[in-house]
Amino acid sequence: MSKADAFVLAALILFASIITFTPRSQGGSTPTISVDPSWTTVQLNETAVSVNVNITQAMNVSGWEFSLYYVKSILHSVTATEGDFLSKGGASTWFWIEELNNNYNSTHGRVSLLCIQLPPLKGVDGDGTLATVVFQPFSGGNSTLHLSDLDLVDPGGNEIGPINSSDGTVRVIGTVDIAITDVNPLKTVVGRGYSMNMTVTVGNQGDQPATFNVTVYADTTAIQTEPLTLTSQSFTSITFTWNTSGFAEGNYSTSAYAGPVPGDVNTTNNSFPDGRVAVTIPGDLNGDFKVSLADLVTLALAYGSKPGDTGWNPNADIDGNSVVGLSDLVILANHYGQSYP
Repeated sequence: MSKADAFVLAALILFASIITFTPRSQGGSTPTISVDPSWTTVQLNETAVSVNVNITQAMNVSGWEFSLYYVKSILHSVTATEGDFLSKGGASTWFWIEELNNNYNSTHGRVSLLCIQLPPLKGVDGDGTLATVVFQPFSGGNSTLHLSDLDLVDPGGNEIGPINSSDGTVRVIGTVDIAITDVNPLKTVVGRGYSMNMTVTVGNQGDQPATFNVTVYADTTAIQTEPLTLTSQSFTSITFTWNTSGFAEGNYSTSAYAGPVPGDVNTTNNSFPDGRVAVTIPGDLNGDFKVSLADLVTLALAYGSKPGDTGWNPNADIDGNSVVGLSDLVILANHYGQSYP
């Protein structure tokens, strides 16, 4: 049966005779329409979540109607199927009052459904499921499933009321995806016993906040660890200081690691390997593990420069005071001619 035929049939059943719809009470009980379960928790990466719209304490019901509103930034409606309630009284037909509407307004979606018995009309008492609605998790957060536009009718077309209602809530646990996107050592050569900075860019590419540690390494030795909290879809840069006093001369691979973070959906991007940094004799500016004329020339070319200047060379700033000057020249001179090993 097409939706148009179903609508006509519903109209014929409800308006077969001239009926004045008058609300009437349920005697000693008040029917309740509710979302079941009242609270549902799902992961964002789950394929679907189903909820039932149930009725309890019903008396002589031959037709029902309701709308279910939800937050469309968190959930998208997928489908709906008729429950078992009216089938207890014989055959029934149901149809959408409105197709699944994930863009009902700027913030909400809506599912609107109606179901009636087919002749002969026999009202149904008791409890049961009116419909099952299936949603697709769309992003992290809590969405109320709000029941509205409720209507029950008896075989005579009279509205049944009052009707109690109970909403539900779906909590979607969003994803966490912590990623190190860049590790940038200030220098490629540093004199042993001196310090250098390393800047790490880290982001939370998921849709819920996360708190974790970021650690920088020289080979497998941890240099420094800093705690960090990032909101969803945010990035930041952290500057670490590597004091090379406890490291032997040699070439080191630098890297950074973020985590661990429970529920991280992609742990392959939690670490980021970078290039090599030479820890060497103070005054060795080209990383060949000796202090020679080549290093003196390099310092001379950068002499007097500061970060941002055309001639700036961070390797020539031996003492790390952000200027290539007399103090760096003295350090180089004190080690001139030395080599390692």
